[in-house]
Amino acid sequence: MILYEGLEKIPAPFAATTVAIGTFDGVHVGHQAIIRTAVEDARTHGRPALVFTFDRHPAELLRPTEAPPYITTPRQRNRLIEQLGVDILVIAHFDTALANLGHEEFVERILVGLCGAKAVVEGRDFCFGKGRAGNLAYLLSVQAHYGFEVHAVDPVFVNGLPASSTRVRKCLRLGDIAEAEAVLGHPFWLEGRVVPGQRLGRKLGYPTANLVPTYRQVVPADGIYAVWVLVPQGGDLLPGVCSIGERPTVEGAGRAIEVYLFDFEGDLYDQILEVRFVRRIRNEERFDSLDALQAQMARDVAEAHRVLEVD
Repeated sequence: MILYEGLEKIPAPFAATTVAIGTFDGVHVGHQAIIRTAVEDARTHGRPALVFTFDRHPAELLRPTEAPPYITTPRQRNRLIEQLGVDILVIAHFDTALANLGHEEFVERILVGLCGAKAVVEGRDFCFGKGRAGNLAYLLSVQAHYGFEVHAVDPVFVNGLPASSTRVRKCLRLGDIAEAEAVLGHPFWLEGRVVPGQRLGRKLGYPTANLVPTYRQVVPADGIYAVWVLVPQGGDLLPGVCSIGERPTVEGAGRAIEVYLFDFEGDLYDQILEVRFVRRIRNEERFDSLDALQAQMARDVAEAHRVLEVD
């Protein structure tokens, strides 16, 4: 897959492509249906499949106080899009100039003039251009004039409800990992950098890596989770337990995201880990003593071994 980060990085207009447009945060099953439709159309007509997206959610510029957290980091999103067979990924910088570009000009200058669209694929509710004035009805009205075909993809339903990024975020905030994965169609990975902590876990016999998210990703509900962790050292995927919350048993401990890796020895400071949440084991709780907390941690580790099916 060829990646262009910025419209100015495209050396020359494309001659003919099938274009899928969207924000695609999470690349959930609905997004996948749109992208797969574009890839199938492109293969049928012998031209590249191009995904056109943005470097940030438009709300970050237009309504910053309402901007939702992200499900995927840019690197994760790009990887998921590539796995769907896309040939070209164009990531436009969503700035004031692009936000103020009218929908007619967007189609003429970008979709047709730059991307060479011979087919356009989008979800039925996708809007574009200044004031979100561009929509499916507009594209259908101008497709003959510009010489492209429009393919509208219906919502994908999961467990009776349409898939959406909003729904995924809600599931994660509730700690419903299974439902989030069902809507995503792939695991949720939280990316974080390992930073020094208070070594509380080490004192209790469970040394943990303290994570600070590297991107503004949604963080699952507070609690204890069985997880898989991708470690840069050798690219190993290791089982473990993740704790998210205020650590109420230890006064003044403060909020943290901590990961305990089973039988791991090594220095992870300043490394970037990706944590795949598998199942929420329990809520965060306050215990009367460190001994009681330590005993519960042992039970959590045993339960995570069972969930992850590891010895």
